[in-house]
Amino acid sequence: MNGKNKTQRLLTRKELFKVWALNYSSEACYNYERLQALGQTNAMVPVIRKLYPNDKVKQAQELKKYLTFFNTEPSFCGTVITGISSAMEEQRANGAEITPESITSLRSGLMGPVAGIGDTIQAIVYSILAAIACNLAIQGNIAGPIMFEVGYKTIMIFCSLNMFFLGFRKGRTVILDLLKKGLIDKLTNAFGLIGLMVVGGMAAARVNVFTPAQMNINGVHITFQNILNTLMPSLIPLLITIAILKMIRKKMKPNTVIAIIFIFGIVCSYAGLLAVPK
Repeated sequence: MNGKNKTQRLLTRKELFKVWALNYSSEACYNYERLQALGQTNAMVPVIRKLYPNDKVKQAQELKKYLTFFNTEPSFCGTVITGISSAMEEQRANGAEITPESITSLRSGLMGPVAGIGDTIQAIVYSILAAIACNLAIQGNIAGPIMFEVGYKTIMIFCSLNMFFLGFRKGRTVILDLLKKGLIDKLTNAFGLIGLMVVGGMAAARVNVFTPAQMNINGVHITFQNILNTLMPSLIPLLITIAILKMIRKKMKPNTVIAIIFIFGIVCSYAGLLAVPK
């Protein structure tokens, strides 16, 4: 800093509460190209405005990095990523050697694992509260739906608020140490690998397709899916996912990809090559 004490730009609880509240707009402008990107950009506006006051060009420039694809569980645990991003932005505005790419990479690496944790917590809370509320509602007790709404929102807000400030506190105190020790790349790669594992698991679970093709050779009945289950149970979902990925990498339009999937699925279904579980 040329030997002079530069006034630090620090985020107050006022801006942080705004960011946390606006994080619930993550799916307000949901679209299938960038998913939660526009909502996340909107949530970071108070941070960027506070750190770069009276500089509209710089504000726009800093917000652009949040317009990349982003998708995570936004209600229970996903706020921890927004908290860490806020802390990194604060450090960056005060001279830390944090690049826009490092912020984007860390967010991308975290969104998969955080989504897995958040979705699990959300499912558990929802199931327990819904079971209790339904039993009360069946008995004609109006407290059932009221209890569900109040209880669910209370737990959600408690979890998201604490996760957000946990991310901000840890991000603010740990990020510089990680940079100095050269661990930021290792951390990003580790989260990236976990994220790829989560995405791979989702492909196997969500692309629920199998082959009903059968063959009878000299009285021996062969079911091809049984053979695949022995070798690689999710081979067909994997091949379909890879084929779609290749089409996307060739810059094919989404409508074209969807049309190909429809035609391919219909043809293979009538031919008895592919089917979905009933």
